[in-house]
Amino acid sequence: MRRRTFLQSLAALPIADRLGAAAAGNGDEIVKRIDQHRPSRRPGQDLSHRLGATHVAGKYHLTTTPFLVEGAQKLIELGTRIGKFWFTPQAPARDYPFHSKWPPCKTLLDLATTDYFEQLFALPFSVIILETQAKPENGWKQDQRESFYEAIAAEFYELTAHFFRKFRDREITLILQHWEGDWLLRGRGGEKWDPPPANWQILCTRMQRWLSARQLGVTKARREFGNQSRCRVFHAAEVNRVADAWKNIPTMTREVLPHVPLDMVSYSAYDGLKNGPTLWRCLEEIRHHMKCTDASPEHAVYLGELGIPENEQPNRIAQKWDEWLGVAIALEIPYIVHWELYCNELNPRLQPPPPIPVKSPDQVRGFWLVRPDGTLSQSGKFLTSFWKHPPEPK
Repeated sequence: MRRRTFLQSLAALPIADRLGAAAAGNGDEIVKRIDQHRPSRRPGQDLSHRLGATHVAGKYHLTTTPFLVEGAQKLIELGTRIGKFWFTPQAPARDYPFHSKWPPCKTLLDLATTDYFEQLFALPFSVIILETQAKPENGWKQDQRESFYEAIAAEFYELTAHFFRKFRDREITLILQHWEGDWLLRGRGGEKWDPPPANWQILCTRMQRWLSARQLGVTKARREFGNQSRCRVFHAAEVNRVADAWKNIPTMTREVLPHVPLDMVSYSAYDGLKNGPTLWRCLEEIRHHMKCTDASPEHAVYLGELGIPENEQPNRIAQKWDEWLGVAIALEIPYIVHWELYCNELNPRLQPPPPIPVKSPDQVRGFWLVRPDGTLSQSGKFLTSFWKHPPEPK
């Protein structure tokens, strides 16, 4: 039985029962399965096409190369073939400021054809994840006419068709996703929704329609051009407050995902990082509620963001990553994306804030693979060890 068929056969069960069945046992069995799949216990694994990192808005740079290209080249140099980048025509200079002169971009296609992204696309990534936000999308929380959604679908159709044509002779996967959806629903101030606002159901319905428009554009282009190309293009939504559902708080996972077919779902997993079983349960919760499209890959839920601020949480970093990766490997999660290459958050204890670009590692929080002095972080040392096979013994 294929995994998707197996999951569908469990869909009618209560979530707690389903998780127990999926784990083939109780919580102890989940821990056992995680431990069996920890990468530290399987030396020599190459996770370079499964484990990657994000590059956006870092507070420092190491070269005079345009910042987007510098980060993309650094990821390739470190050994991964998965990169995640911000793809917003309205603000590329905000996301990639150093040594760059961005031209005006009105559309997603304008941005895709800039020299900087052309250089990125030429690098040997096997998976490129783009945090994609088209200009017509602003205002999806409001009551909108049909023309609003048509414009969104048209933007995503145009971009997806471009990728199918551009990469017709190359095996590469591109994923177009948005940023953390539960925060988008609630507002970017970290709203708890406990209790939720009176209009929460209306907001969820509008999010469903917004996501459907994005998916429609990708699906239409795939039907017209996908059979003529070796590349794959998927649309994904991202959830980030999965565990709130267990406190009877409305979540995107339960109130949006079941109502809109999507190619894939990304999980920004900070609320699931307490331990391995919690992360396991969150991922299975997403799988339980996701509604796939006909084009969805067999394993359609991925870890789009997780990381550790090493200057604030310096202990057991390798052990934490080992456990989280054990969960991902055991559950056959296709992609795991570390946050991020260069840290994007200043140290909040420093007043006034240090000038940018920062020069010292203690001036940022520590979400990084590479520190401002060019050395690998603790996460960097552990994760990059799985990006290249060790040399064969002589």
